[in-house]
Amino acid sequence: MLYNRERLHALMDRFGLDAIVAATPENIFYLSGFTSWSQGAYKYGNSQSFVVYPRAPDKTPALLTGGGEAGYAALEEVWLSEVYMFGRARKPHVDDPSRLGPEEKRVLSIQGATPMGHGPEDALAQLIKAKGLGRAQIAFDHLGMTMKTYETVRSLLPDAKMYPASNFVRYVRMIKVPEEIQRLKESAAMNDRALTVLLQNARPGMSEGELIGIYRSEVSKAGGQVYWNHFSASRGGNMPPLKDRILRKGDVVRMDTGCSLRGYNADTCRSGRVGEDPDDTHRKRYHAVRQGVLRAVEAVRPGAHPTSLFEAMVEGVRTAGIPNYTNFFAGHTIGLEAREFPFIFGPAVKVDDPFLPETSDVPLEAGMTLNLEASYHEFGWGTVHVEYTLAVTEKASEYLSNPEQQTLHSLPLA
Repeated sequence: MLYNRERLHALMDRFGLDAIVAATPENIFYLSGFTSWSQGAYKYGNSQSFVVYPRAPDKTPALLTGGGEAGYAALEEVWLSEVYMFGRARKPHVDDPSRLGPEEKRVLSIQGATPMGHGPEDALAQLIKAKGLGRAQIAFDHLGMTMKTYETVRSLLPDAKMYPASNFVRYVRMIKVPEEIQRLKESAAMNDRALTVLLQNARPGMSEGELIGIYRSEVSKAGGQVYWNHFSASRGGNMPPLKDRILRKGDVVRMDTGCSLRGYNADTCRSGRVGEDPDDTHRKRYHAVRQGVLRAVEAVRPGAHPTSLFEAMVEGVRTAGIPNYTNFFAGHTIGLEAREFPFIFGPAVKVDDPFLPETSDVPLEAGMTLNLEASYHEFGWGTVHVEYTLAVTEKASEYLSNPEQQTLHSLPLA
């Protein structure tokens, strides 16, 4: 299991919750190990799945999904023993059951049962009632369901108290268990490898589109999924790669890429110069940004506040050579989402959510995972960027990404 069971139960008890209904892909995966193919393909409420997680130890959690998901719900990494379908019954005929493998047997056991309901709303209400939660206080992962679903289920459970509570599960997820941290390490390593291959091909005459194609191919071969590519060659700011733009000798390049492996996100960057060594201006700007981020890294420890990391980063960049440097953040949390609560490390902001602290400036705790970063953009020249992924430990922090990769490169790499 990936979820932090002790923290989950403690927070459910604090808020008096009898159950959680997970609906976003991240929270379903967190509580069950199940990944839906159709939630990614048929977006905006056209495909829905749920995990009903009761607090009482005598009530087991259950996965509820559409009939076309049985093959995915039957995989070994789905650790919930109860799986239910909704929609039309799907009972395939099998001539010789002895020839079936374990996954097919599990599929048949799921599809052979009577569907919980015709649609997601009545099926979810039926499952909640079957768990004895018809009068319970339930946190609903509302960001993963349509308004129609939420309101229909509310009408079908008139005696239950339902709360929109997607951020409750995000708050649980803020502290990672060791398996999650290991997955973040693996995802960061995959991202590093893919970017290294890209840099080995970043030479004059290559197009930006070709380079990003190489990166995407490397991530795909490793079993990962790409989410974004910021790419700038002799231009400032966050921009996508320009498909037909050809790299020229002397281009100041920066790339910032995001992807995931086995559910967990990676986010890193590279800076360099194409076809020749970086000049003094390039080196000085990169050095200043790097020193600022390292100042923030040094400040990471349990009890430190996000505002202190932000202030350390900005002051570090200014002291190291860019006296007028400004930024809006010093990085962000990372996990099943690219940014998780408290989302970004910057000036404190008030938080209006009954399940979250009153401010974003929450003290760091062991088990939190961070991406600390800074960039400097100058339009007409280019961008430099430095980024590290870390886990907060009992005393300080540990790198989850390779810190040696954060250097200024001459491209292509040898």
